[in-house]
Amino acid sequence: MEFITILIAVAVEQYYRDVDRYRQFDWFASYCDWIQQKATVLVPMGASANGPMRLLILLAPLVIVIALVDSLFSGMGSFFSFVFGIAILIYSIGPKDLTTQVEKYLASLSSGDTEGALLNANTFFAGHCYKPEIAGSPATIAEIMKRGILLAFSNRILAVLFWFIILGPVGALLYRFTTLLLERFAGGYFGDEVTPQAEVEDESDSELKLAIQRLYMILGWVPARLCVITFALAGSLTDTLLCWTCASDFFNKNNDELIVTSGLHALKMEVEPTNESDADISEYISDVEQVLALVKWSLIIVITVIALMTIVGWIY
Repeated sequence: MEFITILIAVAVEQYYRDVDRYRQFDWFASYCDWIQQKATVLVPMGASANGPMRLLILLAPLVIVIALVDSLFSGMGSFFSFVFGIAILIYSIGPKDLTTQVEKYLASLSSGDTEGALLNANTFFAGHCYKPEIAGSPATIAEIMKRGILLAFSNRILAVLFWFIILGPVGALLYRFTTLLLERFAGGYFGDEVTPQAEVEDESDSELKLAIQRLYMILGWVPARLCVITFALAGSLTDTLLCWTCASDFFNKNNDELIVTSGLHALKMEVEPTNESDADISEYISDVEQVLALVKWSLIIVITVIALMTIVGWIY
């Protein structure tokens, strides 16, 4: 049943482009503001566990409500549980369609509209809770986009599918809420190239930021390694393996860094950013298209593996 749920959710994501408008998380920002006010009263500002406790206060009510609703639908029958699972998974993926956003960026770049390409790049990195600000030459933006696409595949799709398989609707939404918190309080998951509007102001915010980053790294550890494996299968396995100094890199390296370096090596691309302003713009377009093709093939591999595991489960 999980495979059918995932297949339907991915199909909706890929072929129903208007699904983005139903993924509204404005309420989450208001919820965070309200809970933060209550957390200030419940958790003393000088408490050593201030960050983890505030994070727990933010997430616990949502997780409990989702678990109760999931249990309620499960008690009503498998059909209702199935429909609820599809709805939650579709809501958790994204929240924006990766392919559509990248294609808009490529269309602007292909037509020579560098301002439009920059605008679409900023839209790609924009979350529901913060506005990023990136700038630079077409080469610089293309390098940022390549890294962003690789990370977005893991965070928007693969990690959500993984946690849905492990914990059901609760797991899918837990990961989505974590990334939204990361965007709102910790600058997002796209690295130093993207600068969020809000900066951390005090020690309590710093503790919350650290707690969110740790949760993000914990929840993303396994999906990041699975993402690397799919990149290796969809691209160059040998080159992907060569990007690790030793076998321990696969287990110990930062999740986001591992995804980016492995993905670029799978395509035999340079990991160090290039700022060649005199390079042909078609080269930037080709590189971004290759990265997009890699994540598309990686998604096909993920669906195929889940299908095979499901068939094996049915047989045995």
